[in-house]
Amino acid sequence: MRPFVTDARRVVVKVGSSSLTTAAGGLDVDRLEALVAAVLPRAGQQLVLVSSGAIAAGLAPLGLARRPRDLATQQAAASVGQSSLVHSYAAAFGRAGHQV
Repeated sequence: MRPFVTDARRVVVKVGSSSLTTAAGGLDVDRLEALVAAVLPRAGQQLVLVSSGAIAAGLAPLGLARRPRDLATQQAAASVGQSSLVHSYAAAFGRAGHQV
């Protein structure tokens, strides 16, 4: 990690959907776990995580095999997936000893 990042009190990380999804477009929990391990804050640091991936997280609960193309279904998947994504992050950070 670059010195100015390790010395920062607050680090903001933006995660795109492609960093969290499988080839089919669904949420890849193993990738999410690896991401959490990579961005764990150091002592005295605050982490701000800005994440895409709500649509991907909503695919399985809605029974969708692929990312939808129409806006209404994308919005439905994002709505369903948002809480699932936050829960997945909270669980991963919790296993690493950090509260979300």
